[in-house]
Amino acid sequence: MKNLRTLKYTLLAAMLVILAACYEDPGTEILFNGTEIEIQEATTSAGKRVNKAYLRVTDGNSVRDSIRVNLVGAQRSTPVTVNFSIDAEVSTAIEGTHYNLITENSVEIPANSSFGYIYYEVIDDNIEQGEVWLVKFDITSTTQGQVSVNYGTFTRGLQVLCPFDRANFLGTYNTLEPNYGTYTNVATAHPTIANAINIDNFWDFGGVVRYEFSTNSASPTVTLPTQNVTMGGVAYTVSQNGAASYDPCNFSFVVPYRVVRISDNSTRDTNTHTFTKPN
Repeated sequence: MKNLRTLKYTLLAAMLVILAACYEDPGTEILFNGTEIEIQEATTSAGKRVNKAYLRVTDGNSVRDSIRVNLVGAQRSTPVTVNFSIDAEVSTAIEGTHYNLITENSVEIPANSSFGYIYYEVIDDNIEQGEVWLVKFDITSTTQGQVSVNYGTFTRGLQVLCPFDRANFLGTYNTLEPNYGTYTNVATAHPTIANAINIDNFWDFGGVVRYEFSTNSASPTVTLPTQNVTMGGVAYTVSQNGAASYDPCNFSFVVPYRVVRISDNSTRDTNTHTFTKPN
């Protein structure tokens, strides 16, 4: 019985040696010796479609940007040409209107390097705040290696943000008051509050009223603080009557309001003013 037990242990040890030798066999190793081409922006946790906001300045100039094309694997001693196209079915942005390609059709990854760039420009003057225009980049082929199945495409969403500048909100407005009509107001800088303006001829009745603007262009709001105003020799309280907003790109703003006559606390009007710069 003792000899039989010894034989069993000997056979087990031999099997373990054989299995270990199989796992150490160099012929069973899987090595990646090739190259893949991928778009860097598609590999991030943000996903394969990412919106990007550009600062909108209506000065006739465009904003230059790029996406990065990676060579995954060993660097090459000669340049790698990567061909790409814009997917017309997915893209909503119009070339020449919303963007222009600076790098056209192909990008070169230089010798002894791991990446190159597709350059484009955003025509920010032609994009309104709140709009999203899509440009889908597809890597189609490469002179060395293969196109990444997972990361060979990327969609850029083009957006704009306009910086708040009180100077843009000064001057003449055409003001729409529904069920009354459109009339002219003039905005001037408030003398002591940095982000506030005074509007004359409020209610088309000669009053001067203060409006205060937030400076967050991503969430632009405007406030009509409660204030007393004398118009036509009568004292009124003017206040905001709902959510108000402004467009930092077009310098327009919309404010619901209430007008109450102080002498008898009677509401004389509830309406909305839409202030628009004339073209």
